[in-house]
Amino acid sequence: PSSPVVEVSPWGRRFAAWVIDSILLGIVPTALLFFRMLGAMSDAGLLDPNRPPPSTLEMQEQINQIYSGMAGEITLIGFVFAIIGYLYYVLMHGTVGKTLGKMAVGIKVIKADGTPCDMAAAAKRGVVHPLGSGVPMVGFAVLMLNGLWPLWDEKHQSLGDKVGGTYVVRKQPTVMPVAELQQPPAAPSV
Repeated sequence: PSSPVVEVSPWGRRFAAWVIDSILLGIVPTALLFFRMLGAMSDAGLLDPNRPPPSTLEMQEQINQIYSGMAGEITLIGFVFAIIGYLYYVLMHGTVGKTLGKMAVGIKVIKADGTPCDMAAAAKRGVVHPLGSGVPMVGFAVLMLNGLWPLWDEKHQSLGDKVGGTYVVRKQPTVMPVAELQQPPAAPSV
């Protein structure tokens, strides 16, 4: 039996899926941080309309103090949501082979042998995400490198794909097996 023919996903589709997933995963932590920062600014009196406006330098110093005081909270929220993101990617890839973003753009994750992605491959593949989101500064570079890697990789795999032994492919391949393309011409009718 011949192996299934698949088409590796174009990078643009992968990027679009990542944007969708990032928005979905980022809504809650962004809202938490925004409202927490707003509360801290209100507590410091920065939002009081009866207060005389501070100079730009004073305002910047007060915001820096608020931010420094919240560093632990920001780190904790980042860590918790890095773990939630990891679980999201592992569960989605390990059960249905695609995240909500991948569903929206018509791509999925398969193992190198062409079989559906399982939990073990998804767990290995997903290791890059908590590292990227949970480690300040270095994490951003890891996420960027992982996301851009398929652009120059000859197999179009990200670093996560390489660790997990997976590929991202189009859900509905548009290519045909070579055997179907080489059908003999029909005999002329008399």
